Amino acid sequence: MKRYSAFAVAREAFRNHMGWERAWASPAPKKKYDVIIIGAGGHGLATAYYLGKNFGITDVAVLEKGWLGGGNTGRNTTIIRSNYLQDPSAAIYEKARGLYETLSQDLNYNVMFSPRGVMMLAQTQHEMRGYERTVHANALQGVKTEFIGPDRVKQLV
Repeated sequence: MKRYSAFAVAREAFRNHMGWERAWASPAPKKKYDVIIIGAGGHGLATAYYLGKNFGITDVAVLEKGWLGGGNTGRNTTIIRSNYLQDPSAAIYEKARGLYETLSQDLNYNVMFSPRGVMMLAQTQHEMRGYERTVHANALQGVKTEFIGPDRVKQLV
């Protein structure tokens, strides 16, 4: 497998990007698979990848009616977060979020993961109490979250 690098991208730019190896194969379907996954969005592709990586299950077909990531995955806000209020949810989402840290290196493909913060603005006292609850729930789960006032918001924006 060819490794992607800044040098390779620059070299291929001069060749109209015609020298790249195919990034994935399109074989004819087999009559039987160990696992068939419906949908080539984020969940379907991640399921196929981790079945192979963690369990050695590689006889997997991923079926998609459109294009890779063209459904909900392609239309979402691309926020990857772990700040959920329920203990089981927060733990599994934090685990999933952490997997993104090395995913580009693991796949030799830039998934364009770029950790950022998120700022949620309360418009009412009711919303402010809800966000305070979220901050405290996140702290209990070890998820770094802070509650800031209007002056700090002005500094950041």
